[in-house]
Amino acid sequence: MSAPATLEPTPCPLCGASAGDLLVETPDLLYPGPERFRMLSCRVCGHLYQSPRPGPEQIARYYPAEYLSFQPAIADIPSPLRRLELRRYYAARRRMVERSVGRGGRILDVGCATGNFLDTMRRAGWHAQGVEPSPEAAAYARERLGLDVITGRLEEAGLPGVAFDAVTFWDVLEHVHQPQATLAEAARILRPGGILVLGLPNPDSLEARLLGRHWIGWDLPRHLNLFRPPLLRAQLARMGMPVERINSPMHGYAVLVMSLEQRARALGRDPVLLGRLLRTPLPRLLAALYYRGPACWYNLSSTMVVVARRTERPEDRELDTGTLDNS
Repeated sequence: MSAPATLEPTPCPLCGASAGDLLVETPDLLYPGPERFRMLSCRVCGHLYQSPRPGPEQIARYYPAEYLSFQPAIADIPSPLRRLELRRYYAARRRMVERSVGRGGRILDVGCATGNFLDTMRRAGWHAQGVEPSPEAAAYARERLGLDVITGRLEEAGLPGVAFDAVTFWDVLEHVHQPQATLAEAARILRPGGILVLGLPNPDSLEARLLGRHWIGWDLPRHLNLFRPPLLRAQLARMGMPVERINSPMHGYAVLVMSLEQRARALGRDPVLLGRLLRTPLPRLLAALYYRGPACWYNLSSTMVVVARRTERPEDRELDTGTLDNS
């Protein structure tokens, strides 16, 4: 990596307050280097945000080509077992959406990366569209999978209002510089009764509390905001998208394993053996009892899926979506 980026101080992205208390300071846990980054807790509203942080023009340098979300098409992955795992993973996401809004309709995936989730939805009969800020990932989704993907940010995409039955953000909102503007745009383009689905790290999780600075969910500097469930509920309700449910899916176990590996590394121990042990069938089976039980019931996992439903507003009736419906 070249010279360190210039980091910019920022007020709380939710309430605008300028005072925050240091919560955690870490290097980049995924791609270690000399830089250190700080997550603050707003003294006014309690929101967790990174400050100082890389600006929009510099953040891309922290997303290398091997970044986890930039996966090839499932059919191009050599391992049959890995292909099966990914198909089950994206099918589970599809079921999360269809559980709330039924099958079929129009879906927008924000931060769709290389498009594997969108491709899953399209194969299930959805009219699927994506928005992706990485030009390389967006081009791959268009050229390899033939998907309708706009390069850029959601707020710049120029999408019509009240047009989508579902808008999804899988591991995306925490990467956004201005989350309020992004959520407001999601509310604008959702149809009344449509759903917003947010896959997010949970900073109030038991794992975050126990593992402290070793919790991989901090993922500084890429995670610019972390959303505490009570604050997120209140924010979405104010925007006309009250939360219907919050689930804690099984893949929080992967975050736990990565965090324990990070802790072992920080203690000067070899994390490879630990990681291999924790990924064998017996620990995974035992973990499933926890993640599908107490972790899900009480939202204790490192990851959470938030489902909110868009309410109807008077201005919705004034928006003409006829051209979209006939496309």
